[in-house]
Amino acid sequence: MATCIAGCGLLSRPPKGNLIYCSYAQTGAAGLGKDYCELIADEGEDPKIVVVLDEGNRFGDPEIHSTYPVDRSVVDELEKLLADNKVYRLNGYNLEEPISGGHSYRIYQEYSSGDHVDARWYGHGVKDSALRAYAIIEHFFAPWRERAVKDNTNPAVERVTAMGLLFNRVGVAVRERQAYPELRDHVNTLAEYMESGQWKEDFEADERGELPRNIPRGVLSEDGLYNLLSDPYLAKLLEQ
Repeated sequence: MATCIAGCGLLSRPPKGNLIYCSYAQTGAAGLGKDYCELIADEGEDPKIVVVLDEGNRFGDPEIHSTYPVDRSVVDELEKLLADNKVYRLNGYNLEEPISGGHSYRIYQEYSSGDHVDARWYGHGVKDSALRAYAIIEHFFAPWRERAVKDNTNPAVERVTAMGLLFNRVGVAVRERQAYPELRDHVNTLAEYMESGQWKEDFEADERGELPRNIPRGVLSEDGLYNLLSDPYLAKLLEQ
């Protein structure tokens, strides 16, 4: 049974000060590495985004580790995104389930005032607001993650990563019964990917072990993409 532990530092108000750090992370089972993206924006320093893709790389050096300087406007955009979605309300959320395997997830932010937001979960029954916050932050970092993959790997990995991020974003919309402006475009892109035969080629390449384990791969699950695109709730969202 999953246990939800409420932290003692819950924020009932928006954090004070400027955003100086934000990250999301996915950690594999023991010895199987971690994927994360982080924004580092210490006051007086030039902000940067760091991408580390290491999940599935057993006890080895990270397969991908890239750093990209960014403008201060990127920091402001992310800070507004976090505030608009009230991500601070998740501070202290900690779900633990005594299971083996799987992945643990974490989102974390720091502000110049000393306020922070820390939420993590491992297991089933994760509340929707945590899944949504993770998807929003993951989507924000997607351009730099995709760039890191492109800089370090082959076109198939870049394609599966991009489709995997869209798959996750649409999946959250269906679970929450909540459309978003780009939903139809994302669904059309995923449908074209499946119908073109490219999905089958990528699936077979993955089965042969030709794709690294450190990319979002839910889109390559045997029935996952078909089931998502044929979900009746998705059809209702597209009618809105």
